[in-house]
Amino acid sequence: MLDDVFFVSMEGKVDYHINEFLVRDDIPLPVLSTKNNSFSPEDITPDNIIMGMLKILKEDPNNEHLDYYRDFIYTVKPDVDGLLTSAAFEAENNEDYIDAIDIYRGLLSLNPDSIDHNLNVAVCYDEYSQHLFQKGRDAEAQQMEEIAYGYFKEIEKIDNKTDKALYYLGRFYFARENYEKSLEFFKDFVKETDDSERKEEVIKAIDDIEKLGVFDDYYKSAYDLIQSDKDEDAIGYLNRFIEKYPRIWNGYYLKGLALRKTEKYNEAIVEIKEALKYNETTADLYNELGLNYMNIKDFNQSELAFSRALRYNPDDLSIYYNLAFLSYKRGNVKEAMKYCEIILEFDKNDLKAKELLDFIKSNKESI
Repeated sequence: MLDDVFFVSMEGKVDYHINEFLVRDDIPLPVLSTKNNSFSPEDITPDNIIMGMLKILKEDPNNEHLDYYRDFIYTVKPDVDGLLTSAAFEAENNEDYIDAIDIYRGLLSLNPDSIDHNLNVAVCYDEYSQHLFQKGRDAEAQQMEEIAYGYFKEIEKIDNKTDKALYYLGRFYFARENYEKSLEFFKDFVKETDDSERKEEVIKAIDDIEKLGVFDDYYKSAYDLIQSDKDEDAIGYLNRFIEKYPRIWNGYYLKGLALRKTEKYNEAIVEIKEALKYNETTADLYNELGLNYMNIKDFNQSELAFSRALRYNPDDLSIYYNLAFLSYKRGNVKEAMKYCEIILEFDKNDLKAKELLDFIKSNKESI
């Protein structure tokens, strides 16, 4: 939407310069309004013209004057890349991801062939996605993840990737458990980089991947079956995987997940506890344990497990949601509402929390 961009006619302005740039009299200058979509002559400043041009570059990629706008911006503000990149980095570090993405997209629109600008957009969407997943806002997180994936796919097509691009491609696929692609990019990164700190980090990640057994055919088959809700079939493959890799936690975790989905809660608890012997610090394991205990109405153990999950990931709003539901099932309406309100303090648009809170309020008399 370009509702806040106003076009100023330059007709009759012969030999007119803004800084060192010779303005054409046949192309109106776009000016970004700073006053709630109203316009006044005071808005006509070089910075507001640049902001107007950047908005058109981002939102109207077929505009016939894009090259003219790029020439204007780089002539009037030759250090624009550095200034905007610093502002985007600062916003990203402060977790102001929407502002950071907007700035990075502006930079990319200025130089669409830049691998660095493409990478910065991809990484920022990825960081935002991970941030949302940690907050339990899975639907939004998946949308951001899909956008990040689109940018990373474009970076993959580039022949001569920088070591920075290889690192972030490997990291992106590692977080999504696409270990095959992650390993490919991480190994190329180790060959190319001079960054000793990141190299050490990636060598450890490669070692971790190779120890996980995730390239094992049994594991891959089980994972695909669980994704397709064929949980009973997956369990057989996981038993064979666990026989081969008895000290790897993710086999037990995946089996516990499949058992919970088939409502075999006591058996699932046994598997999750086995996973915890090899990985004591993953919130997802404790959250899964809490769900199983809640399903067999062992509410005390369920609360302990959810509390431990929060210790390892205090920002995961899905754990607060589970605690709210647990409190409701125990008949503690006040506490259930408190947990819903905590979620809504973090994210006032959390639909699941709103629905649960409405449900609790409408049913509290029946408890």
